[in-house]
Amino acid sequence: MKACNLTLCLTIGRRPELLRQTLQSLLDKVEFADIIAINDFRDEETNQVFRELCPEGLLINLPTQVGHHKAVDEMYSKVQTEYIFHCEDDWLFDQPIEFEKYIKTLKKNPKATQLCFRKWTDFPFSEEQKSQIQFIESSPLNLARFDSMHDQWHGFTFNPHLSSVELWKSMPKGFSEFKKERHVSRWLRAQQRYVLFLENGICHHIGEDDSVANASKKSWFAKWKGKIFG
Repeated sequence: MKACNLTLCLTIGRRPELLRQTLQSLLDKVEFADIIAINDFRDEETNQVFRELCPEGLLINLPTQVGHHKAVDEMYSKVQTEYIFHCEDDWLFDQPIEFEKYIKTLKKNPKATQLCFRKWTDFPFSEEQKSQIQFIESSPLNLARFDSMHDQWHGFTFNPHLSSVELWKSMPKGFSEFKKERHVSRWLRAQQRYVLFLENGICHHIGEDDSVANASKKSWFAKWKGKIFG
């Protein structure tokens, strides 16, 4: 399948083998006309994997490390398409990908910030949390919402998703004005917006045990959040 009117945007770095798994699982299913990656860690081993698998893609290497949110802003500033398929370097896609249906779904749900592709079964939800998932029968795809679980989360995630570039442009200073992902989510939830999930997700997280964020220093709570948000 050829992806039209969207750009695959990847944050990468320090995990070349996970990046290889991620890209191979995607490129086996979809032909992307537009691919952009940014490596805020600037390691050459990861860059080589990207160049090998995406020879026509744009690889951004900034002179210094700027941090995740500023790096995403820099990458999104290069996007020329209406939609962004945001991805990281530690996800495995094991189901068919249907971008035409995903775009139709976003158009039908203007309050949705994105359509997230992570399987709901990949989240470490408690039984109580699972009971709060709202499953939605819809056309062309059945969906799910998690926002009833918490009044601030599930308004945004950097987990793999499709969104309109206009969402990013609506932020006065891009992601750089927010310290954490949850602050992006709070800002959007205040506007009565939310993340839509596929009832039958198409990817799962494979980087839990290979974090680039000093995993050995993380508290149990930070590790739990990492399992949820990726």
